[in-house]
Amino acid sequence: MSLNLRAGLIQVCLIFLFALTLPACHKDASPAVSKPLDLPANSPQVISAGNTFAINIFRTMQTSDPEGSNTLISPLSIYTALSMAYNGAAGATRDSMTQALALTGVPLELLNTVSKALIEQMPHEDNKVQLSIANSLWYDKNRVTPITGFMDTVGQDYHAVIQSLDFSNTSSVITINSWVSQHTNNKIPTIINGLSAYDLMVLINAIYFNGAWKQAFQTNETSDAIFYKTDGSTPSLPFMYQAITLRSYNGPAFKMIELPYGTGKAFNMYALLPTNTQQSLNSFAASLDNTALTTAFSQLDSTRVELGLPKWEYSYEIPNMTDPLSRLGMSLAFSPGAANLTNMFPASAGAYISKVIHKTYIKVNEAGTEAAAVTGVVVTGLTAFPPSTPFLKLDHPFVYLITEKQTGAILFMGKLNDPGKN
Repeated sequence: MSLNLRAGLIQVCLIFLFALTLPACHKDASPAVSKPLDLPANSPQVISAGNTFAINIFRTMQTSDPEGSNTLISPLSIYTALSMAYNGAAGATRDSMTQALALTGVPLELLNTVSKALIEQMPHEDNKVQLSIANSLWYDKNRVTPITGFMDTVGQDYHAVIQSLDFSNTSSVITINSWVSQHTNNKIPTIINGLSAYDLMVLINAIYFNGAWKQAFQTNETSDAIFYKTDGSTPSLPFMYQAITLRSYNGPAFKMIELPYGTGKAFNMYALLPTNTQQSLNSFAASLDNTALTTAFSQLDSTRVELGLPKWEYSYEIPNMTDPLSRLGMSLAFSPGAANLTNMFPASAGAYISKVIHKTYIKVNEAGTEAAAVTGVVVTGLTAFPPSTPFLKLDHPFVYLITEKQTGAILFMGKLNDPGKN
């Protein structure tokens, strides 16, 4: 695989510390093996689209992210989930998604072929890194069945598990969340809290990454030090230290370092430190663009440093990404009565995307990085499913009768105020 393509793939997965799709912290005595990706022709078109989307969605989020908050997204997870949904769009709705996903000029077949290759090959690229990419499609068996061609594409090209459920039964939520928990190593236990009477389908991508540093930090070198926050506070936090030769970039706007995982030939974390330490991180993140990043990647140079890196662990959630995605141009897909998902459901279903839910987790310590991400695309219709069988629970005091059926004579009549009283 070419160096440019390798750099592009790394950007999709890791840029902005989105080390969510990458490996982590397990020790393995087996020999280190790196297996280069063998991607289809014209793959750079799809990689470039993914890079552009990653930068655009991250920058768009800065206008609504609270200042000083820890954020984390997985562009690969979001892009994969939306790519599955993209296969179900038609007409102007597909055009709007093409704009948001930066897929202008990219054939749908190429998107699906490259996605399939990445899903199949990336988890096996480095045997010292644990990476899993899983997809699933869940639909209500009591409603309109998704179009067969759509399910075939999602199943074959995205290796999605496809299962029908009774959305009116609360067990469906448990089933979907159990799948999410299983495919994120229990780091993200849920993706949905419930299903409405109008929901037709949930498309899900889940990514789990566990990667050991190529050069691990020694725990006995970890000690507390001051972390200077932009709000002026100076908490004392655990920092990991080591003398290390790494590749770095020192530019006018930011410094960047490269920290390899596993064999060092497939996955890296990049940390970008603003040169202006007084600049808000939201402002810095919003200023990043592909030109600046491409320059930084091309000018990385090896240097010997004493590295101090804080430890961190947190979860992050975006309950609904429809706002930032609409600002990228795909608002039509979220419009009831106007969205065209007729490659996914018959037009009579009135299908539209009601939610795009995104959750992430990351833990960085001396051994490496463990990260997980889930993206759920909820597809909803304009009509509700029939009400389920009513549930009646006699959990208040009540009157009761015992009668003879033919005559209607009342044999016993009582009231129950306390079932536990003899």
